[in-house]
Amino acid sequence: MPRLAPIVVAASIALAAPVHAQNAAPVGVLADRMYVDATTGDLRAEGDVTITQGTTTLQTDVLVYNSTDGTLSIPGPLRLIDGADDTVLVADFAELDASLQAGVISGARSLIDGELQLAAGTAQRVGERYTVLNRVVASSCSICDTGETPIWQLRATRAVRDAEEQRLHYENVKLDVFGVPVLYLPYFSHPDAGVERTTGLLTPLFTSSSVYGTGVKLPYFVALAPDRDTTITPFLTTGDGILFEAQYRQAFTQGYLELNGSVRPSDDLSDWRGFSTARGNWTFANRVRASFAFTQISDDRFLADYGYSSPDRIESNFGLSYYEEDHFWEAETVYFQTLRATEAQSTVPYILPDADYRRRFTMGDMQAELSGSILSYSRQNGRDVTRVTVGGQVDRTYITGPGLVLRAFAEANADYYVTQDDPVFGSDDQARLRSLAGIELRYPFILRGEGSHIIEPIVQLVRGDDTADLSRIANEDSSLVEFDETSLFSTNRFAGADRFESGTYANVGLRYESRTRTGMLLSGTLGRVFRSDSNSGFAANTPLGGEDSDYVVSFGVDTPSGLSVSGSVLASDEFNIEQTELDVGYTHGDLNVDVTYAQLERTATDPARAQLIAAAGYNFDENWRGEIDFRRDMEVDEFVSASGRLRWENECIRVGFSVSRNFAQSANITGETSFGLNIELVGVGSGRAAERHRERCAETPGS
Repeated sequence: MPRLAPIVVAASIALAAPVHAQNAAPVGVLADRMYVDATTGDLRAEGDVTITQGTTTLQTDVLVYNSTDGTLSIPGPLRLIDGADDTVLVADFAELDASLQAGVISGARSLIDGELQLAAGTAQRVGERYTVLNRVVASSCSICDTGETPIWQLRATRAVRDAEEQRLHYENVKLDVFGVPVLYLPYFSHPDAGVERTTGLLTPLFTSSSVYGTGVKLPYFVALAPDRDTTITPFLTTGDGILFEAQYRQAFTQGYLELNGSVRPSDDLSDWRGFSTARGNWTFANRVRASFAFTQISDDRFLADYGYSSPDRIESNFGLSYYEEDHFWEAETVYFQTLRATEAQSTVPYILPDADYRRRFTMGDMQAELSGSILSYSRQNGRDVTRVTVGGQVDRTYITGPGLVLRAFAEANADYYVTQDDPVFGSDDQARLRSLAGIELRYPFILRGEGSHIIEPIVQLVRGDDTADLSRIANEDSSLVEFDETSLFSTNRFAGADRFESGTYANVGLRYESRTRTGMLLSGTLGRVFRSDSNSGFAANTPLGGEDSDYVVSFGVDTPSGLSVSGSVLASDEFNIEQTELDVGYTHGDLNVDVTYAQLERTATDPARAQLIAAAGYNFDENWRGEIDFRRDMEVDEFVSASGRLRWENECIRVGFSVSRNFAQSANITGETSFGLNIELVGVGSGRAAERHRERCAETPGS
């Protein structure tokens, strides 16, 4: 090889001479043997010939350089690689200029971005940007010597690849499926497989519903700029005419904006149906962040009828916030639009404002916090309430030498309520003071042997006082109370501030964690709340009511084999089960399963409830995957919803089928069955195939 170096250098200089005049990158040549004709000056290279010019590389066995017109003749098989866009072209014969950017190629076969394969009778390179192919066949399906017909292929009289736009343009194109022509288009265009954002038609979605019949969505994506885009989707249905969906997205340095909507036109403007949403956020120079989410719908049934969602209330909000390491403030307004047949819009509150301020202080080993808030509920017809709160709390933790953890804490809040038009007591003003103080003791024991074990007994002693006359303070934010292992050691288990946990009580429990040498994780919690009297603010027939609460029992098991089991139980003094939640998950190989069971016993205010929720997925092989899920009401022994999905995928196509059934019945929701079908041709603007499918035959370009 050292003896060839002068020839390589000389050949590089000879080939680069006409190219440098155009300020192109220099050309390099490497070959086993090179000969220069003393009379004509032509150069002949043989044996493992490689030519590089910029990001373009040509590989062949024989090459002849014509010094007169500066062209390259390649009489045998060749491989042309463009590293700029991951394109590999294999051909039987070529004549190119010295820059490798222009010329004629015969028997061309190309692999674009590792996905789409093209074969052409002839190909012509036009500068650095265009490649013109004649009598073209294109497919991302692997085509081997077995003679198999590809699942799909495009056949066109002519195709032009634009390397700058990374797009292919076809003329007089036919789509063959298993060798049978199924579609003809005079013109068709698609981006390269590696292009993530470009204007064009997205994958259609075929649907069927018992509400609107059979439908098809034809989304068209428009890349307006690198920071914004829009998607327009005609939604054609057999039973309900045509709908139009639209989405606009824009990203900013300081935030983002997203607009969505759908409309079903009608000859009568009053019969138009649809919805619109707007959401986004913006961070100002002073670090104040604004966020919003607005939704408007034409009628209560539109979202459910066309499969968008099935809510019973629509929430719109606007908020401002500011966060620092030691303090923050938030201010928000919220509007609810009810879809419930039993609820009048005039009785639904809107919130203006909901503002909160908190600041933390560190004073040696003590943590302190000051807070203030204002919350106002307003209704067109019914009660209006405004609550102003100021408060503070302190917290200090001590760790003794033997490992006993002592924590002392205290909290005080002053509320002022202004109530108007209450249906019970009319209008009234109320002042109120809420306070609590307590201590907490934890003593974790760590045992080591066949793994590690942590046993931690915990005791909290708390005294809470509330001066309120609760008969004169409406309960707007504390109706829902949850009691489980996560709230066992909470000092106020009401969700809001309208109700407060008072009296003297002890939260007592035991926590356990273990990791075995085999990798199994075990955890558990057992606990209960003990009170000096039953005047705690909780109803007597609830798990937290009375002098003593129900027992809380929870457990968790995670095994290295992929099985996980967790659950929690609330049990009365007689060990009657009041509430149960059990979750079982299993993931191993191609199978994943998750099952959840939740049960609540009947109370004086709520009926008994029990639901079973299950979901499973399985990869039957490298091509097939199935998924199912359902929700079943165990009290009435009926399904609430169920759905299934089946997907088949290989290196060149993705086919997905789905079916869902909503069994729920209400004034706004009727039982409905929906079907969906989508087909994606990989490499034709639909992204890449999964890595396990990207297999090529030995003779495929780029293999």
